[in-house]
Amino acid sequence: MRRVADKKRKLWPKLLFAAVGIAAVVFLFSEYVDLASIREWMQQLNHGLLLILAAILPLFGFSISLVYLVIGTVFGGPMGILVVAGITAVHLLVSHWIGHGYLRAPLERWLEKRKRHFPSLPPGEEVSVSLMMALIPGPPYFVRNYLLALSDIPFRTYFWVCWPVYVIRSCIVLFLGDFSGDFSSKRVLILASIFALKIGICAYILYRLRKRLHRVKQAKKAQKTPLQKRLAQIGRLD
Repeated sequence: MRRVADKKRKLWPKLLFAAVGIAAVVFLFSEYVDLASIREWMQQLNHGLLLILAAILPLFGFSISLVYLVIGTVFGGPMGILVVAGITAVHLLVSHWIGHGYLRAPLERWLEKRKRHFPSLPPGEEVSVSLMMALIPGPPYFVRNYLLALSDIPFRTYFWVCWPVYVIRSCIVLFLGDFSGDFSSKRVLILASIFALKIGICAYILYRLRKRLHRVKQAKKAQKTPLQKRLAQIGRLD
């Protein structure tokens, strides 16, 4: 318990620092960069080509945050959410097709030569692992998707977990692009509120997942092997 509390105390300063950093970047851009002109130029770009690039480039490592920012700037917030929902479905489908169909067999052969194999998941933890992959910060977007495609988690399971989470996570960057033409204190407050809500939801879900995984580990430790059970029976007979 003390270790968990220490981790929480270390986490909140990092989150606060991230929030302050984002607010500072937004302020500097709004003060010293002509975002309205950039937004007007971007909205004149070919929308069809933008959608094709947004669907293809993140599959090969292009920044998904930059894609969200462009979508929010060009299409606006509400319409941008629908666009993100569509391209996210494409990303998950194609990465599963590439990862499960083309990458898995060569990787399995490569691991077999080194006497290793893909890690297996505990039964019933597919949803939890999918949710953790979608929420935990750190791994790039395309890496998350290919790791899920290479895992033993059924596609329908991680698709219906990750798809809505990715769309919700995109909202902060989408509305940052949408508001780029006219920043105001009210709109900055809206962005900060969305960011705080996102962080709060992620923290709560990760806390629940960590507790659940801890209970699973404790239950496994408490389980006796067949040999231990037999020895216990012999001890009772004696």
